[in-house]
Amino acid sequence: MKKTQTYNYIVGLSLCLTFLMGGCDSILDINKDPFAAGDEQLAEQPGLLMTTVITGVSSDKVMETDVFNRWAQHYVGAGANVFSTADNFSVPTFPQTNTWSTFYVSALKNASRGELLANRNGEVNTAAQFKIIQAFCFYHLTLMFEDVPFTEALDTDILFPNSDSQQTILKGVVTMLDNAMSSINEGDPNKISSEDLLFKGDMNKWKLFANSIKIKVLMVLAEKDSGYAGSRLETAFNSPHVQDLGNEVKLDYYDDLTNANQFYKLHFQFAGGQSLFFYASNPFIDLLRGSNDPRIDIFYDRPSGTSDQVPHRGVAPGSRSAFTVTSVLSLHYISATSPDYWITAAELKFLRAEAILRGWINGTTEDANDYYREGILLNIVHLNNMSTVQASGKGVTVQGFENYNNSLPDLQNLSNANALLAVHQQGYIETFKRGIDAWTYVRRTGYPSNRPLPEDATLSDHITRLPYSPSEISSNPNNPSQKTLDAPMWFMNSN
Repeated sequence: MKKTQTYNYIVGLSLCLTFLMGGCDSILDINKDPFAAGDEQLAEQPGLLMTTVITGVSSDKVMETDVFNRWAQHYVGAGANVFSTADNFSVPTFPQTNTWSTFYVSALKNASRGELLANRNGEVNTAAQFKIIQAFCFYHLTLMFEDVPFTEALDTDILFPNSDSQQTILKGVVTMLDNAMSSINEGDPNKISSEDLLFKGDMNKWKLFANSIKIKVLMVLAEKDSGYAGSRLETAFNSPHVQDLGNEVKLDYYDDLTNANQFYKLHFQFAGGQSLFFYASNPFIDLLRGSNDPRIDIFYDRPSGTSDQVPHRGVAPGSRSAFTVTSVLSLHYISATSPDYWITAAELKFLRAEAILRGWINGTTEDANDYYREGILLNIVHLNNMSTVQASGKGVTVQGFENYNNSLPDLQNLSNANALLAVHQQGYIETFKRGIDAWTYVRRTGYPSNRPLPEDATLSDHITRLPYSPSEISSNPNNPSQKTLDAPMWFMNSN
């Protein structure tokens, strides 16, 4: 992340993925270099910067870091070494190099410049939009790499930025979000609207987004600093945040190849749109089967030749065995129009139930049980609302939901430890196909505690971090020493 690096990144889907797609596609077909444009032009069209930030981050989330879903063991890669080596913790180049570049060189540089120009023009809402996106990026960067440049990251006068500790970064992100939320003036019409691909300039939704990120950050901090996080969590949960399906934060994709979900493009180009690369993971299949979870047919498509008694089969993580009778990742997740979800309503319900049970915020076990039940219902309705699920008729029926809901325990009848396990189980299931959220969940909570190491794992324990980008290591003498890839991050549950 040097000052001399080239910032010649195309607005639109910043991450070209040329190794897979053969070129860049833009969700808005914009083909201008924001850093070639002058400040005057950008001051009149700050949406050009916002577009590249949102689409670049989303592209990385759905494609480059899909491996996080496999490290959470929600599914596994195919056995032909094309995708399965990453399951064994042999980290491919793309998640570390392209992800670092996407977040620092493109997203953060664009967002910080947009904030600077907005402040110069007195546009407080535009500045807040860019500030919230920066906070979102830094939150993800520290969860992927741990200690990274933060306080010096965007200072163009610093050639070799120092990294900050994860604790400093997470607390700094909370401050960034608080400052952004307090500066929003919903009566001020100056804001990014049409190029705001998340909210179309709805500043109330930007506030909901910011406070929801804050809750997620504080839940990570609470593992090690509940004194700092507790009162702030109480305030955040009692303030407006994402609590219903209509306010979920997502980037929509479209039913044409130019503006389609990148994960779909991979399957379209190399598998004719079929699910041939990713399969059911034994640990996750066993978890779903053990509780007769009706969502299993949404997550996976049944292989031919299976019986109604055992409709789904998984494979061990890291396995190179035959996949002919293994359930495949459902085409519900391999669709041109599959949205990229950044915040879900169910996620926040499970976090609130957990915070109560952990004693981080006020509430009774009855309250926790209510949020737990609301989270399950919201997740199932969320899944049923997927267009592909509706078209296939494979959604969870009312009777199926009632049977499942009635089979689950009332948290009030459990010990606190078992109540927490029940919440963690649902929280883990809810993060399916949301890479960084899923991987963070298992690292933060330690659930499932019995996750097996992949076959032929290259590490002695589960992977906890991405290695630093080789280009950053070679160009920045202040880059931290690389820790082993299974060394626990600061935030991780030590129990």
